[in-house]
Amino acid sequence: MTAPDPPIETRLERIAALAAEYRDDYEAFGYYIETMWDREDRPAAELDALVDAIAADVIPQIDCTACANCCRGLTVGLTPDDIPPLAEGLNLPPEHVIARYVDRQGAQPHDEWGIFRGTPCPLLRGKLCSVYAHRPASCRDYPALTPDFLWQRANIFTGVGHCPIIFNVIERLKQRLAW
Repeated sequence: MTAPDPPIETRLERIAALAAEYRDDYEAFGYYIETMWDREDRPAAELDALVDAIAADVIPQIDCTACANCCRGLTVGLTPDDIPPLAEGLNLPPEHVIARYVDRQGAQPHDEWGIFRGTPCPLLRGKLCSVYAHRPASCRDYPALTPDFLWQRANIFTGVGHCPIIFNVIERLKQRLAW
């Protein structure tokens, strides 16, 4: 019989503090997952299915509009395909969107085509996206836990102290894998 899932944590200060406290633990857990899957020759899709099942329970319990921590602190990668919808949502010509909001040079260290200028996101109003229906693909997909959790775990773990969804999924994953 497995232990019950830990309660959902949504307090950003607590999540940041716990993530800092567990930093070494998360690094070891990432290594544990990698070696466990390699040693047992388990398919990565099995881990993705487990993460998806955990996330399916966690996500409905987290109100991203009450948080917006990702919008306040993360770098948003942009592609050329993001510009037309942003232009429509902002009611601006695409070239004005690029000139006003896109940092092409600052994107180079992130291996991105472009990033939004500055943090918090310039399109954030309070805790809501002013162009939500037209937001970039990277925003729409965040937090991308699967597919390929096993190979993306380092990037995912960098968000554990930032995103309540990631934090709670990882904590439950640790419990389910008897870490």
